[in-house]
Amino acid sequence: MLSHPYGWMMAGGLFFLLIIIVILASPIVVNGKVRWVGEDEDAELNIRALFGLIRYQYKIPYVRFTGKSLKLEEEVNQSDVGINTWKQFNDEIDAEKVTSFIDKFKHILYITRDLKGWIRGTLSKVNITEWKWSTAVGTGDAMWTAMATGSLWSVKTSIIGVISQMVHVKAQPMMEVSPNFQKAAFATEWSCIAQIRFGYAILAGLQLLVRMKKWKGGVKAWQNTLFKA
Repeated sequence: MLSHPYGWMMAGGLFFLLIIIVILASPIVVNGKVRWVGEDEDAELNIRALFGLIRYQYKIPYVRFTGKSLKLEEEVNQSDVGINTWKQFNDEIDAEKVTSFIDKFKHILYITRDLKGWIRGTLSKVNITEWKWSTAVGTGDAMWTAMATGSLWSVKTSIIGVISQMVHVKAQPMMEVSPNFQKAAFATEWSCIAQIRFGYAILAGLQLLVRMKKWKGGVKAWQNTLFKA
């Protein structure tokens, strides 16, 4: 069969189709981490796709409150098939920027057809394969420390309960709250690994693009919100 030209064409077509299927079925892995111990705060987001050929890393190594605003020093690394680019950003988030972002988000919510439905549908394809959240808290008083510990447990279980209604939690969440009866202190570390298939992500992107174009100026409004917030 392969001796015939059409046989080679068919074999090549099947091989190409197999590659497409493997790519669409491959996972996009999102790994998020947050650590806050005393005055040491940092956050990190890592995204891998196409078996590691596409990588994106976002770090916030320094967070500082400056009166009425939150100062961020952040680094972004993009790696695409061996090409690495690091960028350093300094920014301050104040009440005016938060209000502006909320107003822009309300606007794109209004002009994008059934955006909430799109979000729910996309999140339903997400799998959480790891969820770890440990916290140590102390107030300096035994009674208040015990109350704070119970409140934190309630908050954590409520959060994971809400999340489990939107995405598939595949692994048992690992959560811990440790009371510190000796002194006033607070420390927390959180990490999460989420996955979505490459094909679902592409489909979700195309669906969002169609919804954005239903309204005149919808694409521009999204660009202003995502890149100028």
